[in-house]
Amino acid sequence: MRKHLRIGLPCLAAAVMMLVPSGPGALAAPAGGEDVTVYVSSGGTSLAGLSGKSLLQVAGKAGLTAQSPVRSLRDAQAVLEARHTKNATITLRGGTYTDAGVEWGPGIASTVTVKVQPGTGPVTFDGRAAKAGYWMKVGPKSPKLNFQGPYTVQRYGDGGIKATGTKKDGPVKGLVVNRITFKQMGNAWVKGGKGYAGVHLNYVSNAKITNNSFVNLENKNVPGNTHGVYLAFNQTQKTSGSYGNLVKGNTFKVISGDPVRASDGSSGNKVQNNVFQTGRDYKGKTRGNGNHGMFTYWVFPRANTCGKGGNTFSGNTYTVNYYNKKTPTVRSGSDTGRTCKSVKDTGGNAYKR
Repeated sequence: MRKHLRIGLPCLAAAVMMLVPSGPGALAAPAGGEDVTVYVSSGGTSLAGLSGKSLLQVAGKAGLTAQSPVRSLRDAQAVLEARHTKNATITLRGGTYTDAGVEWGPGIASTVTVKVQPGTGPVTFDGRAAKAGYWMKVGPKSPKLNFQGPYTVQRYGDGGIKATGTKKDGPVKGLVVNRITFKQMGNAWVKGGKGYAGVHLNYVSNAKITNNSFVNLENKNVPGNTHGVYLAFNQTQKTSGSYGNLVKGNTFKVISGDPVRASDGSSGNKVQNNVFQTGRDYKGKTRGNGNHGMFTYWVFPRANTCGKGGNTFSGNTYTVNYYNKKTPTVRSGSDTGRTCKSVKDTGGNAYKR
């Protein structure tokens, strides 16, 4: 994987202001932050290997037109830092990208929307070169992120997006994930992968996970450990669980663990108007989704607590589980013997074999 040098925002922005030329047509040095669009193409300019003055000169100019794109999301981050950005749009040209483990932290922008450049073909992020790991990692001081498809995220061993809040900075807030296909993740597809989730939310609030497809998220080793959407806590810091999140209008097809799972005190999450379908697994066998139910809450020794407040399941269409048996729509279970009723079927759910 290419290494990209990251420079802190204050010194980077100051240096770029000195380096940017003046005069008609020159890039203006931003004052209090600006709105920026960065263009990305798999054949664009790479900032990998650049440092010091060279990095500042290129990052201050590249990616600002469709004719001069940068090559990766990390390159786009460097451009945004150099421009001292307030609101950003990252526009992806059709093609295949190998970004993996991209981390979003402070100093990049206030808000970032990642979307496709219309009319340039399909966009795919493929994690085979990285093997294990996630596609994206999001923290509580990240920009407010809006991932707008359609694009495909495939073959990442651990999962797609992992968002993690902290005790110091609070939960990750307002994440939007819309119209993305997460497919072929977990150790059934990627050797060495742990297969946690397509969207893994650890101490996250008010996220909107809508209109996505979760397809063939499967583990051969510990198949029940991989999910479409996982609502949990920051396990290292023992934070509160994830709360107030919406999982709506998604399609789940062949998930070896329960397709939506909550734990660690997660509460007030709504799972609405999703479709759970059968499909072919990594061996070509017809499978459904999950083991214990479509939306489950599970108590683990790491956080022996129930979810307070309504985790609800409504208006969904579901089918058999991963082992081709009918299971409940929802279930609260435990590895500690604790009895919880932390997820509720609130109606309008239809079973279709």
